[in-house]
Amino acid sequence: MKIRKTPDECFDNLPDYPFKPHYVELDDFEGGTLNMHYVDEGPRDGTPVVMIHGNPTWSFMWRKLIPHLADAGFRAIAIDLIGMGRSDKPTAMQDYTILRHEKWVESALWDKLALESAHIILHDWGGIVGLRAIANHLDSVKSIIMSNTGFPVLDPDAPITKMARPGAGMLRAFQLYVRFDRNWRHWRMLSAMVKRSMPKEDVAGFAAPYPGKEYLTGNRQFTQMLPTRNDNPILTENWHALQKLKRFERPFLCLFSDKDQIAPKGHRSVRPAIPGAEAIEPIILKGGSHFLLEDIPEEYASEAVKFLTNID
Repeated sequence: MKIRKTPDECFDNLPDYPFKPHYVELDDFEGGTLNMHYVDEGPRDGTPVVMIHGNPTWSFMWRKLIPHLADAGFRAIAIDLIGMGRSDKPTAMQDYTILRHEKWVESALWDKLALESAHIILHDWGGIVGLRAIANHLDSVKSIIMSNTGFPVLDPDAPITKMARPGAGMLRAFQLYVRFDRNWRHWRMLSAMVKRSMPKEDVAGFAAPYPGKEYLTGNRQFTQMLPTRNDNPILTENWHALQKLKRFERPFLCLFSDKDQIAPKGHRSVRPAIPGAEAIEPIILKGGSHFLLEDIPEEYASEAVKFLTNID
């Protein structure tokens, strides 16, 4: 597997992101290794809170939450998925699958960092990847916060009578757009979706890991893996994970925003199937887009810290 690394100087002087980089070495599944980056702030003996981003973000999206968690006494860990942020970036589209992302996250959190009792916060694709990894480590997870994401499934024994997924037209159009637009700059899309006017420095922060289009392979592949068809293997893989997650009875908060353009009802995919999620009413924050931590970071941090503190 060929690996591309973003130069360190690309991450100099990012707004609200003064965090020292940390890395774990992972198996690339092809006889080699690659490095996953993570932020690690707050007291080392604090209860870990792991944040897992989606696409097209990276650990930069948690920059305004991390200090709140650290100040509350938590060990705040924000990973960069492989191919994104400061993590290594395999160069071929076929290097990335959701199953590989799942195994990379699983290895990083439980094999390398050895987190025995952690809170997990998930957003966007981080919801699918994170829940699948959690499903194999239920006893090591203290709670879950899921934001603006969903967990689509398909029973492998159910006959497929129609190939297109309901409501997938917009996502299919997006897939085609990204596939053929070689000048795709996802940070511009992100800033257009955010409800507030993003400072140019913040937009540049999301762009920082990608000094050229050749660094965007992991982001592009995420768009092509969207489950727009019922034969997408993600759906049955998710179904098997959900059968394990049905045993998760610990606190599970769906913390969403009311102006999410992507998965506004994503909490329905885990409630009532997962007991911990069914037991807690979703909190829907006002004024936030899909990228709610850009719009309402203080409101989000307040609810997240309150939830986690009440558990701890």
